[in-house]
Amino acid sequence: MSKHIYMRSKAVHSLQRSAQVPKDESKRNQRESVTEEKPNFLSWYKHHLRNFFHAVKFNKERKGTSVVNPDDDDEDGLEKKPMVKEEPTIIVQAIILPEISDPSLLLKEQSRRSLYTSLPALVQGRKWVMLYSTWRHGISLSTLYRKSQLWPGLSLLVVGDKKGSVFGGLVEAPLIPTDNKYQGTNNTFVFTDKSGQPTVYHSTAGTNRFYTLCSKDFLALGGGGRFALYLDSELLHGSSACSETYGNSCLANSQDFDVKHVELWGFVYGSKYDEILSLSRKTETICRWS
Repeated sequence: MSKHIYMRSKAVHSLQRSAQVPKDESKRNQRESVTEEKPNFLSWYKHHLRNFFHAVKFNKERKGTSVVNPDDDDEDGLEKKPMVKEEPTIIVQAIILPEISDPSLLLKEQSRRSLYTSLPALVQGRKWVMLYSTWRHGISLSTLYRKSQLWPGLSLLVVGDKKGSVFGGLVEAPLIPTDNKYQGTNNTFVFTDKSGQPTVYHSTAGTNRFYTLCSKDFLALGGGGRFALYLDSELLHGSSACSETYGNSCLANSQDFDVKHVELWGFVYGSKYDEILSLSRKTETICRWS
């Protein structure tokens, strides 16, 4: 009987073990299943996250901005792009020079273009009329003064010496001879064109008002110690030095020079152009101021 009880106990133990094995295997299978599902879930999450950053980056690139996702790598198949800084677009507008009545013997096109940008806005856009020229009207300071009355306002005085220097200044017309009385405004300036690129000296604010001095015997620009530009009554000789009015250096190659040509240009409205041009081309007998 004891033997029978032993055999029954052993059978029960075997059944318990057999029942326990599937249970253990089931737990292990569940763990393996979770382990397998976890990588699958991470891959799914990473895949969708990568698609999200790719969509954002594509949208930004269309707007001109490059975005780099720090989590992206080459293995994901997305190429990393550096941040690109867009350079500002600079639009250079060509300067269109107004019509000029006659070719200048002193001003080249580039020099005229540079001086044009230095003119006050008041006269920019107006046509250039040669009010006076030594080769057309004769060598006479008195004639220069009279021709300046054809068109009141700002006029450009251009002087060329026999060494090839070109210089001058912006003056207020009409130029009227007075006794030691300066005329003009702070819109005036002097310039030099020794190297083909004019250097402009505007009036020094608050220094003095010695802009233009007209006399029967000479014409002078600037002051305060020395004249920036001086021409004698015959327009044959002149001088240039530093002046306090414009803070300029010597405009010519040397302080004393011999004059070759002188021109005076007026800036005329289009509606008055033909009339002033006709008057400016009339020659007259050279005379002196009495």
